[in-house]
Amino acid sequence: MPLPARTSELRLTALAAFVAIALLAPVSGAASPERPPVPYEPMRVANGCFVESVACFDAFHEAAGDEAWARVLQWGAQEAEVMVAGHAVAIVASSGRLWCFDINHGWMPLAVDPDRRDAADVVAAPVLAKYPRVTAFYPVLWGDGSQEPGPSYEDPADPDTAARDAGLVAARLARHRPVNLVAFSLPENGEFRTSEAVVFVFGGRMCVYSPERGTMIFRARSSVWNVRLVQDMLRRMFPGSERVRTLPHG
Repeated sequence: MPLPARTSELRLTALAAFVAIALLAPVSGAASPERPPVPYEPMRVANGCFVESVACFDAFHEAAGDEAWARVLQWGAQEAEVMVAGHAVAIVASSGRLWCFDINHGWMPLAVDPDRRDAADVVAAPVLAKYPRVTAFYPVLWGDGSQEPGPSYEDPADPDTAARDAGLVAARLARHRPVNLVAFSLPENGEFRTSEAVVFVFGGRMCVYSPERGTMIFRARSSVWNVRLVQDMLRRMFPGSERVRTLPHG
C-alpha cells in the first residue's frame, strides 16, 4: 500500500538530516593532528634557514629544558671547510619521536627511530624527501651547549630590509648567547655602502649571518668580540669589506 505523500516527505527529510549529521560528525577513532613540540614564531628574514633553526632550537630548550635533545641539521658543505648552509632545519626529540622544523614547511614528525637520532644521514633522509630536485651532500647535526647571554638587543624599527633582518636575528639569538651586531662597508660601483651582520657561536664554531649571504660557519673558536677575527670572516664573505664596527646594544 503506498504511503501518503506527506509521510514520504517527512521520511525523506529525516533521512537527509541524518546523513548531514553523519557527515559533520567526527569519525570514531580518527586520529587528530599531532600537536608540534613547541610553538615557534618564525622571523622570516632573508636567507635565514640556519638562524631560524637556531632560534627554534632555543625555543624548544626554553620549553623542554637544557637536557632535552635538539640539533640543527645542515647540509650543503664539507665540515672540514668554511661552510655555507645550503639548507638547515631544527630536529628535536619530543614524546618519543623526532620532529623537524623547516622554515619552508613548518613542523613535521619524522618517521625515524629515535635511537638513530645521532645518525645525520638517517635523520636527513625524510627531510630531504621534501626537496626532490635538490642534490644535498654532507649532512651535519649540530648541537650546542648552554651559553650565558650577553647584552640584549631590541627588535629593530628600521624599515630597511637588510638592517631590519640583521637586527631581528641579533635580538632573537641574543636571548641565549653572546651576539655581536656589526656594521661594515662594502665596495659597490666605486663607492661604499653599509651593510650589517650578526656574529654568534653555535656548536663551538663562529657563525656570521648576513641577509645577503645567509650564514657562514667558520672552524675558528673564539669570542664574538674578537675584532680582528670578525674582520677576517667578513672579508672572506665580502671581499673588500672594511670599517667594521659594533652597533650599540639596547
